[in-house]
Amino acid sequence: MSQNQGKPDDVEPVEPDNEGEVFNLDELANLAEQEARAAASQEAAGGDPDRVRAECDALRDRLARVQADFANSRRRLETDFEQRMLYANSNLIKALLPVIDNFERALAVDAAKTDAAAVLKGLQLVHDQMMDVLKKQSVEVVNPAAGEHFDPTKHEAVMQQPSDDHPDHSVLQTLQRGYALHGRTLRPASVIVSKAP
Repeated sequence: MSQNQGKPDDVEPVEPDNEGEVFNLDELANLAEQEARAAASQEAAGGDPDRVRAECDALRDRLARVQADFANSRRRLETDFEQRMLYANSNLIKALLPVIDNFERALAVDAAKTDAAAVLKGLQLVHDQMMDVLKKQSVEVVNPAAGEHFDPTKHEAVMQQPSDDHPDHSVLQTLQRGYALHGRTLRPASVIVSKAP
């Protein structure tokens, strides 16, 4: 390694001996300058070539350690980022598991022994539980009321109808509710929009 003055890509990563020692890019540039000055001073002063060679070897070794530390830090950051992306939805999934359990309990009920009113009441309870989970995850329902001004960032116009009761470009009816996460639209609400007769 000390005899090879290749490009930084040619340097094998070396684990730093001193865990507490941290290098920055400015220090890396300074090391290269020091090595060049040491070689020039040897030639100019006619100094001890072994001492200068030892200094150059020490600087090359330190440079290799800086490069290895940088490569290791980059790898560690990439791994951390991949792990965060892989498990980003784990809290949401955990929150939805009780809702799935309740759906499975409802499906396991004997239909012959249950009346429709009880089934509807159970479905309403599970729906409310699901909406509560979404609310805790900062999901907002986009459900514009009739007469509300049409907002293309939150609403999707699926058709237009003439209306004397509402001003132009107002929501007449919501066909399907939309949803937003932290204010960003996930799915716009499908609406019928008024137009001038």
